[in-house]
Amino acid sequence: MSEVKKESFGAWINKTKDGKEVIKFSINGQRYNMWVNSYKDKNSQPDYKIYEDNYVAPTETKLVNDDLEF
Repeated sequence: MSEVKKESFGAWINKTKDGKEVIKFSINGQRYNMWVNSYKDKNSQPDYKIYEDNYVAPTETKLVNDDLEF
């Protein structure tokens, strides 16, 4: 009989500059952010909303004198 491999995932709580909590985690290389559902008005609605984190930090670009517009 083969043994079933169990996977474990971790999550980190961060705070934004305005004090809101966000829980960040990744599954199979895809990053996610989980926020408190501030629009919840019924018990049947979720407490948290999960969004894919597809943010890519901009790369630094340097202007060359020929690129300046005057």
